[in-house]
Amino acid sequence: MDLAWSLDNIYTSLDSEEFKNDMKQLEAYIADIKSLEVDKWTDTIDIVSKIEQFLRLNNEYKKIYCKISSYAYLLMNADFENIEAANILDELEDKNSELTEVFVSFSRWLKTIEDLDEVIRRTEYLVEHEFYLKELLLKGKYLLSAKEEAIIAKLKNSGSSAWEKYYMELTAFTTEDITIRGKVESFTLSQLKNMLYDKDSFLRKEAYFKEADLCEGLSKACAKCINGISGEALTIYEAKGYKSPLQKVLINSRMDAETLDTMISAIKESLPVLRKFYEKKAEMLGYKSKLPFYDIYVPISDSNQEVSYAEAKELIISSFQNFSEELASFARKAFEDKWVDAEPRRGKGNFALEVDIFPIQQGRIMANFNGRFIDVSILAHEIGHAYHGSKVYRQTMLNTEYSTPIAETASVFCETILNNQLIEKLPSNEALVILESSISDSLYYLIDFYGRYLFENELLKRRKSGSLSVEELNEIMISCMKQAYGDSIEAETIHPYMWMNKPGYFMAENEFLNFPYSFGVLFSKGLYAEFIKNGQSFVAQYDKFLSATSTNNISDAAKIMGIDVHSIDFWRNSLKLIEKDIEKFRDRGTELLSQVSINRQP
Repeated sequence: MDLAWSLDNIYTSLDSEEFKNDMKQLEAYIADIKSLEVDKWTDTIDIVSKIEQFLRLNNEYKKIYCKISSYAYLLMNADFENIEAANILDELEDKNSELTEVFVSFSRWLKTIEDLDEVIRRTEYLVEHEFYLKELLLKGKYLLSAKEEAIIAKLKNSGSSAWEKYYMELTAFTTEDITIRGKVESFTLSQLKNMLYDKDSFLRKEAYFKEADLCEGLSKACAKCINGISGEALTIYEAKGYKSPLQKVLINSRMDAETLDTMISAIKESLPVLRKFYEKKAEMLGYKSKLPFYDIYVPISDSNQEVSYAEAKELIISSFQNFSEELASFARKAFEDKWVDAEPRRGKGNFALEVDIFPIQQGRIMANFNGRFIDVSILAHEIGHAYHGSKVYRQTMLNTEYSTPIAETASVFCETILNNQLIEKLPSNEALVILESSISDSLYYLIDFYGRYLFENELLKRRKSGSLSVEELNEIMISCMKQAYGDSIEAETIHPYMWMNKPGYFMAENEFLNFPYSFGVLFSKGLYAEFIKNGQSFVAQYDKFLSATSTNNISDAAKIMGIDVHSIDFWRNSLKLIEKDIEKFRDRGTELLSQVSINRQP
């Protein structure tokens, strides 16, 4: 079965006439938007027609920009040696920065309108864009002058964005030698990380410490990257009036601090129970004491057969049918219309992603399929993202953006559907493996990401006083991982360079790409509990919720499902679902320990 995607529905190539024409059209829209001369608008003009004109032009501009940038972004992440695609993205950043002054002027002008609510009510088109306009007004509080914002946008291209690209190239192509069955071979960071799931315990351990060696060799360069990106963020956000980068992230996430604090409190109080999973896993893998970090991800059983890509497709579609025929049909379409690129290869990004191409009402998924059940879960996760995107296809381009925490909800929900169906269908020993994988994935987003959340807070706190050395970054990473994992992990095996293997720390203007995933896991678990309780009556409400996520803040969107995200009881109840799974795993593990072929340590 073909593991490669087709991008021809977007463009056939960067040299195609359609691509070249769209680049020209993009230039034309930029010129049209600039010609509005927003900086000269007053409150004496026809306010309604001016706002409509601005919105309509920008909707058209965003359509073209989305199509072009998505295509180049997909090409680059599938092959970091595609210099032409990388150059197109650089060019697009430059072009987009040309409009910074216009957007700043428009946001500042909105603040001068005495009764914006009354103005919005005058036409259906403005009502349709009410949330977008109100969000511009909110974010407008943190804007500098139009010229200052334009300068910052241009400087980012040679600052944080350049550091980000440098990091991505370093980690995609640098290799470390490892001996496998007497033969010395070279592997990238992505390939070494994949070996942590291998059945060979010697190889897992060797690959883990080779990963640490590779990271050590790149640590000085990556320290410069992380210092450059975080230093720029602190400087800019302070100048704009944000109390902290976290406040900026919360505003962009459409989440209030109360929601975050409540969720983090619930996670923190649940850690002792969650950690029991690792204690049982250590026992099942034959360790007399604690679990070493290099065995934290390995499946517990050799008996779990490999999964072909064709089987993965059918597993996903059949499990989705238990939720709704619409979701199952959507997944089938994603596979059959070649939305997915699942082939592992050198130069390809060490992560999975999904990109919504709204102008053509399609998505594209990148993953690295290696025949493991976790790879099937990753595919289900990314299809969940695409399904979410499909629920806002009918929106205008300005109304298609939903926040990162909510973005992780549909994806984790789809993972949960798949895993729960597999647990029910498979023999007990195989079901135990799926249960273990499901718990492991959840704890990765809760415990591991809690540690990474602590790391980023400390990084940004110390970065205010100057650049951090490799040694300081290592010390913070070890400390935060120990706080997260506690006594459940053999502390001596936590390698200190883990700050390097999370791309989120190196993604410009994307600080705190950790707690949104924790939110996604717990929020989706809560939703799944509601689905089990209410059955098919839940499905329509869920689809309505997904459709509303791009034009509501998190709290209001959650209310559609009858959820209060400010209530710690909601988060506790979601965590209890995972805790129950851990208890089930512990009980089944004890029962089947003698029957399952375990990946025991040497």
